[in-house]
Amino acid sequence: MLKHLLLALLFGSIAVFSYAPFHIWPLAFISFTGFLWLIADKSKKQAMLIGLSWGVGYFSAGVHWVYISIKQYGELPSPVALIILGLLILYLSLYPMLFAFLLSSLKRFAMQFSLKQFVFAAPILWQFTEFLRSNILTGFSWLQLGYSQLDSPLRSYFPIIGIDGVTLLTTILCGLLAYCLHQLTKRRINKHLIGAFIALFAVFVAPFSFNNINWTTIDSHRVADFSLIQANISQSIRWNRQQLNNTLDTYAELTQANLGQNKIIIWSEASITDYEINQQPFLYYLDKLARRHDSEIAVGIIDYRFKESKYQEDADVFNTLLVLGEKSPYQYPTTNRYQKHHLVPFGEFTPLSSLLKPIANILDIPMSTMQPGNSNQPPLKIKGFKFTTAICYEVILSDLIWKNFTADTDFLLTVSNDAWFGNSIGPKQHLQMAQARALEFGRPLIRSTNTGITAIIDHHGKIIKQLPQFERAVLTQSLSPTTGLTPYAMWGNKLHIIIMLFMFILLIIKKRS
Repeated sequence: MLKHLLLALLFGSIAVFSYAPFHIWPLAFISFTGFLWLIADKSKKQAMLIGLSWGVGYFSAGVHWVYISIKQYGELPSPVALIILGLLILYLSLYPMLFAFLLSSLKRFAMQFSLKQFVFAAPILWQFTEFLRSNILTGFSWLQLGYSQLDSPLRSYFPIIGIDGVTLLTTILCGLLAYCLHQLTKRRINKHLIGAFIALFAVFVAPFSFNNINWTTIDSHRVADFSLIQANISQSIRWNRQQLNNTLDTYAELTQANLGQNKIIIWSEASITDYEINQQPFLYYLDKLARRHDSEIAVGIIDYRFKESKYQEDADVFNTLLVLGEKSPYQYPTTNRYQKHHLVPFGEFTPLSSLLKPIANILDIPMSTMQPGNSNQPPLKIKGFKFTTAICYEVILSDLIWKNFTADTDFLLTVSNDAWFGNSIGPKQHLQMAQARALEFGRPLIRSTNTGITAIIDHHGKIIKQLPQFERAVLTQSLSPTTGLTPYAMWGNKLHIIIMLFMFILLIIKKRS
């Protein structure tokens, strides 16, 4: 059993190399196929331990970079930071453990090493446990398996069935691989094995038939002129009151050098590390400056909005992106703004605050008492273009963007501050997930960050241009929007759900027969 636990740990760990910045996508298949093989014939207790071990390997390798924000910016002793990271990894590993338990519990219904177990039951149960991981305590859906396939032939499925559908497809293929390998080791050549090989081949070859389909069309008659400001303000000093004026001066200087006719200038998330009501003179100045040069600026800021009582402690705090330089002068509170909806637990709010507030107090993260904006918000309008917007973590939430996406959206826009995670693989994984959104919706994506990775991504999910991390610089690019809708933009997860229902029905029919 110890050998199986160590193998599970190894299989879980190698999956990280299938994601950015390594992009060795076949390793995702080795990782999950190995996981399925290990638990196929185990008891419930053994399967749970293997699932936990695989999860510890998967998340230790995949999200270890969270340690940087806990240790360096939470200013905690290394042992305490390691304990908190360990608890996070252990919590996330409960979901693969639950998956393994559920799959093992269905052995009477789906026999071990059978097609039913590997190809129907396992993918459905994995989607269920991933749904739980994405939603409990607001969820943490980082590193869904489908993202590993952004460089594989399966990337062509993103505009059709989205990240959830590609994740489902990946697990189905792993199930087919596991079944074929088992049959070959037993030297069983039968119609089921041949059918599994045909299915594997078909799923991998099918994308070549629609790989060159342009679901959306470039509108070359319209061109947006972008300047993305990467100010490179260190996280250790960003929220220091003595640093605020230097931050404002840095952004103002970089902006003034890039003002021009019809220019769209994008700052990063919370680029102004202060409340909007405190920065009215600066915002008025910036607004007038932009309008004088026929430019518009999207500015990240914290909106501290008093309620009717007007008491200082009775206010809503929003992570906000607002637009300056419009025809009408800036007047707080403007309507052309986006307020972050999906907040990060402990970073921006404390879930189950009565129970978990001591942890938030230990971390002592600035601006960690925010409120969510509405789940449905209109696109930002900047220089006549419409931007479906996401702030930081939200860009990995395909369904949230789908809710706000409209047929006349010109670009996707995301702003972020990944300085929290230093020079780790975290920001690179984040960028990869943003690429998936561009591919899903068939829209160019604009990504402006504080320390990197600032980038412009085309509607095929390919990076057109990017800035190096940890450099103060401005990314400039002229880019046309796209028109039309991908199947995913039209239907969202409906196709994915239909596939799941069809699989479930096949499972039930086989059982009754």
